[in-house]
Amino acid sequence: MSGVRLDGAISVAAPPGAAKVPVVLLLEGNGGSSRVPEHWSEFFNKRGIAVAQIHSARARGRANWGGIGCGLQYNTDARAALEILKERPEIDVTRFAIMGFSRGGTEALNSGSAFANDAVLPAAVFSFYPGCSGFCATDWPHRSQAVPVTIFYGGADMWGTQDGNRGSCRRQAGGSVAYHEFPGAHHGFDAPWQGSFGAGGGVFRFEPHPAARAAADAIVLDVLAKAWGTPR
Repeated sequence: MSGVRLDGAISVAAPPGAAKVPVVLLLEGNGGSSRVPEHWSEFFNKRGIAVAQIHSARARGRANWGGIGCGLQYNTDARAALEILKERPEIDVTRFAIMGFSRGGTEALNSGSAFANDAVLPAAVFSFYPGCSGFCATDWPHRSQAVPVTIFYGGADMWGTQDGNRGSCRRQAGGSVAYHEFPGAHHGFDAPWQGSFGAGGGVFRFEPHPAARAAADAIVLDVLAKAWGTPR
């Protein structure tokens, strides 16, 4: 474990009247928490699934991850969050999935080591537009082939082009790892707003893409329906 206390750094959104529902743990991107988790919260809650947004930067006294290099910083936070969520009577911590965005997607891909001694593993790991400095890999296949890992990328994502991040992620496909690329979609295609961000000395575009978002939604729901029997 990282040794960082997450008390007060987790926001939980559960369906009204929830009683022992599964939960998706969200790992934030470089800019810290954003409106992306808000959208996913509504999406999952409508289907009887709770969401726990982990504010990893805040837990470490930061507003965001600006200026921090590619090295993993909070890949153990999903596991630590489960310990706190055990105190929430509406959450079934034996049924959980991990979802990360951008830098958080990279952290999610490499969170397997945090569960090395656990009997209960995530039902799925979802990683949206991850990678950094041309490096994109996951330790989950080495931990358990039973945990499906899904990577999502936009074909027009400028961050994906940077140092070959997208190509490195694409090469992970096989076995328990699935890779999906959506033509014309940019970074943050599942987000409700557009703009740009700076990282690694470059400026990159993010923009919603409804078709890519709908396709990713369907894939996520299909994976979770197989695991939990939840609505597609």
